[in-house]
Order: sequence, then C-alpha cells, then structure tokens
Amino acid sequence: MKAIFKRELRSYFTTMLGYIFLTMFLVLTGVLFYLNNIYFGVTSVKNFFSLLTSWAVFIIPILTMRLFAEDRKLKTDQLLMTAPVPVRSIVLGKFLAAGCVLAGALAVTLIYVIVISFFGTVNWAETISCYIGFLLLCGVVLAIGAFMSSLTDSQIVAAVSTYAILIVTVFLGNIAAALPDPFQSLLLWLSPTERFLDFAMGILDPSALVYYISLIALFVFLTMNVMERRRLS
Repeated sequence: MKAIFKRELRSYFTTMLGYIFLTMFLVLTGVLFYLNNIYFGVTSVKNFFSLLTSWAVFIIPILTMRLFAEDRKLKTDQLLMTAPVPVRSIVLGKFLAAGCVLAGALAVTLIYVIVISFFGTVNWAETISCYIGFLLLCGVVLAIGAFMSSLTDSQIVAAVSTYAILIVTVFLGNIAAALPDPFQSLLLWLSPTERFLDFAMGILDPSALVYYISLIALFVFLTMNVMERRRLS
C-alpha cells in the first residue's frame, strides 16, 4: 500500500492536476474567508465552513476522477491487477493519496484561524469541530468519487457522475422541506451536508461520526469489490 500511496501522491504533482486543485481550493477558501471573516470582522469560522461545504464538494472530484479511470484507459491497471498486491492496498493507497492532498490544502487554511486570533477570541471547540466535520464530509466525497472512477475508463464520466450524486446530496435539505414529516426526517438523516450542521455548531455528535465513517467505509468497500471483480475477470 505504501508504494501505491507514494506513486499516486507523486502523480498529482508530476501533472497539473494537483496544482489546479490546490489553486482552486485556496482561491475559494481565501475569498470565503475575506467575505465572511475579514470584511465583517467575525472570528467564528462557522459560516465560513458552512459555505465551504456547499462549494468545495464541486472541486474535490478533480482529485478522484483519475484515480482508477486513467489507469484503466491507459491499460496500466493490468500491471496493478497482476502485481502481488492485495486489491485493498491498491484502493486504500489511492484513496489515502487523494485524502493527503486534500488534507494538505485544508491545513493551509489554519493560517486564516491564526490571523483572526490576533483580532479577537477564537472559539477553538467550534473551530476544531468544523475541521473534523469538514474532513469527514470530504472523505465521503472522495470515497464516492473513487467508486465512480472505478466504474469507467473516462475521467469526464467519472467526474460528471460524481457531480450528479453530490448535487442530489447538497439539495436533499431543500427537497426534504417539500415533503411530509416521515420522509423529511429520513432525507435530512441521509444528507451528508445536513449532518455537517452539528459540527458547525461545535457539536461532535457520535452518530454523525459513525454516519460519515460508515459512508466512507461503504464506498471504499464497493470500490474494492469492483476492482476485485476486474482482477478475476
């Protein structure tokens, strides 16, 4: 897994993909930070992360669209499939490499927290909760994107199909508002973005943690199944 992880991580920066993602992510977070914190003189990052979750999910598929689709298109997946490496190591290595790039980009935003700490009191419990919740939400997006990438040899198809799923999840709250209570509660429970609201309030809800981790595990498991079937075919 370590070799796969290093290979995948290196590939992000031997092509323009990693730089494009980092540029888009940091421009987005910089603009949101200025508009929500600097302009209004607010030290809370709650609104910053609430807006970021709605926008960042549309940038993250840039990291996942090539994970498996590119290898399949270039036929280099045959080398991986015939190598004495377990499928779980291949999938986890690629998934963790994408997560590492994302975590690195998010780590840069800690500069924003340091900046606002000079001008007021930072609610550290709320801030830490927002970072944990955002990382978990992004983990779900990465897992979904990796699964969609494993189903096709086209990066465009992988990205578009991931976007389609994410658009539905982002608007689940709006859809739920138009439905009667039993269905409304169910959709709100299923929505990853709605689950983030507890983290934005500084609440580390154990059920939300289990929910995010379970979703990540589910899509990683599905990706492993796809790759295992390809190896056996």
